[in-house]
Amino acid sequence: MAEYEQIKRNASESVQDYCVRFNSVYNEIPDHLRQHVGLAMMKFLDGFDANMAYQLRERELATMEDMQKIAVSVEANLLSKRGRAKEEKKVTVKEESSSMDQLLKKVEQMLERVKLDKPEPQVRNPNFRGQQQLQYRIR
Repeated sequence: MAEYEQIKRNASESVQDYCVRFNSVYNEIPDHLRQHVGLAMMKFLDGFDANMAYQLRERELATMEDMQKIAVSVEANLLSKRGRAKEEKKVTVKEESSSMDQLLKKVEQMLERVKLDKPEPQVRNPNFRGQQQLQYRIR
């Protein structure tokens, strides 16, 4: 009973392996101590992560066998979604890097234009203030 109460799907465990392990633990419980199938189905769902459990609860399945079959197909769907998301992310990163390169080139071109169009700064006389002060003293 303690093993049944603590049962969860391990991170590296497939849904099929979890189903087999859950069934073996559930079937080892004596009949007079075994929970109703509806409660066992809820316990089965509690062994999954939130996303997987939500996908299965949404289906409202009647038997444990149906739930376990659907769980395997849901896992396959989630894995394919994750694979597609990774592929899309890789494509997006490549596109962003190429657009960043283009943006950097344009900024460099603009800086070159600004440098060419800018007149040379005039050198100020470092004694300019000194001459003004001299004029004020003379008056």
